[in-house]
Amino acid sequence: MVLPVRGLSPGRVSGLVHLVDDPMVWSSGRNEAKDVLALPALWWPPSHGLPPGVRAVILQGAPAVSEGDVPVPVIAGVDFDLLREGEMVEVDGSHGTLLIDGVEEVGVVTAMLERADGRILLLERSAKVGSFQGRWAGVSGYLEDPTPLDQAYREVREEVGIGREDLILRCSGSVVMARDGARVYVVHPFRFEVRTTELKLDWEHVRAEWVRPEEIRRRPTVPKLDRVWEAVAPAATPKD
Repeated sequence: MVLPVRGLSPGRVSGLVHLVDDPMVWSSGRNEAKDVLALPALWWPPSHGLPPGVRAVILQGAPAVSEGDVPVPVIAGVDFDLLREGEMVEVDGSHGTLLIDGVEEVGVVTAMLERADGRILLLERSAKVGSFQGRWAGVSGYLEDPTPLDQAYREVREEVGIGREDLILRCSGSVVMARDGARVYVVHPFRFEVRTTELKLDWEHVRAEWVRPEEIRRRPTVPKLDRVWEAVAPAATPKD
């Protein structure tokens, strides 16, 4: 899988990810290390130099100061929950990309349905679905239709029985990426206001509840459902 990122220092190299968790200790301790350091942008640029064997640097967030004389490729704007310790990556600081070896990109849509009183619909996934059984989610499905919006309308109709005529698109948000094993789900989020709250659940879900948005963080949900909601919440920019 290739992720678009922000290139800070040019060059392209491959190496093994080391997730740095101590601002004073950046070395992985591997023999003949070919490390790609992943660390918060707050710790950049380094005051103590890079450890021997470092081939590239990945920053979470954007640094306050961009260092121009670093002798290795540097990229920024990467969510570290998409990375795993010791896995092979290719960092391209010249073109602004990060390749994660052996990881599959899977496109999905998630539609958050909202009532007039501000409550949103959460669905409990059944034991019959292929992933995240028993977790709470919005209306979701794999991206198969020509556009994510077309897919969202189809999933809402199939999973809860609400047709397009009873949906008002309020917002379409930026994609949210969530990793599960060797897959990264690229989630296209939407928020619809509903004209009806009559639901007809299909086999994918066993229960539905209209809840306050803050309830998302209190329940076991599919990965990053809170981020999906934040991407389309009423404070977000609406789409016509």
